Amino acid sequence: MEKKKVYAVVVTYNRYKYLLECIEALLTQSYALENIVIVNNASTDRTEEALKEKGYLDDSRITYLLQEKNIGGAGGFYEGMKYVSEQDYDYLWIMDDDTIPNNDSLEELLKGESKLISNGENPSFLASSVFGENGELMNVPVINTYDSKNGYPFWYRYLSDSIVYIKRATFVSLLFPKKSVDIVGLPCKDYFIWGDDYEYTQRLVKIVGHAFMIGKSKVIHKRKNPQTLSLFKVNDKERLNNFYLLYRNGLINKIYYDGKKAAIYQLMKDVYNVLRCLTTKYPFKRMKQIIKGDFKAIIEYHKFKKYIDNQIKK
Repeated sequence: MEKKKVYAVVVTYNRYKYLLECIEALLTQSYALENIVIVNNASTDRTEEALKEKGYLDDSRITYLLQEKNIGGAGGFYEGMKYVSEQDYDYLWIMDDDTIPNNDSLEELLKGESKLISNGENPSFLASSVFGENGELMNVPVINTYDSKNGYPFWYRYLSDSIVYIKRATFVSLLFPKKSVDIVGLPCKDYFIWGDDYEYTQRLVKIVGHAFMIGKSKVIHKRKNPQTLSLFKVNDKERLNNFYLLYRNGLINKIYYDGKKAAIYQLMKDVYNVLRCLTTKYPFKRMKQIIKGDFKAIIEYHKFKKYIDNQIKK
């Protein structure tokens, strides 16, 4: 296999212990990285001090991008990917700071791509299989259930190779070929958090082509709460303040990729969710997040649509 230049992008905010573990795992990959780009979202803990103590800020294998303020995961990935897009690279591998790849995670992604290319595929991106610290299934990509020419779904065509077709995924160990980034541009930084990954990966599948999860490429996601993200599973009053972004970004994605009918159906579900809030702790705060998010999605949709459309090089 010809040696490819792979840049990793890791976005971090106030989780330096996980970050150090992530960096160590990246530096010891069986397939050596060209460079590791760390985007520090203005952490207020001792992240920078810890990086200095480990010598990482003087390591030629590491690029450090310190932001003036917290620009969210979306902004962090935008800045990291923008930096890499200006370098001489072949692949871009992105993840959160609490993602700990196995020693062969990158190698298996590249092997999977090679297998797919030999079968006539042209992957837009590849995703690792993600597990929690105790083996929980996490960040499971959405399988592409579209029908093949004879009417049957084709998602399991490469199942014997531990590979399945997917249509969207989260930014927890995704590998993008350079040509994909060249075609679809960069993620939408104004999403701030949540939904930027689904938007970007759907953009890739829509514009570039099929995407795949490589089952043999495994990573551990050390997120404190291994459950799926839900307004109804959070009881931290302060954390609830950002949940309108989940609804805003989700509805924008629904309108752009699934159409107005699907968006109307989503709004109907959200009416039910507003009523459901009445049975929870902090009911009116939760209700506000849904209503505010959906309202902002409708008002701001064309701004985001314009950005996405302008990123795509047709």
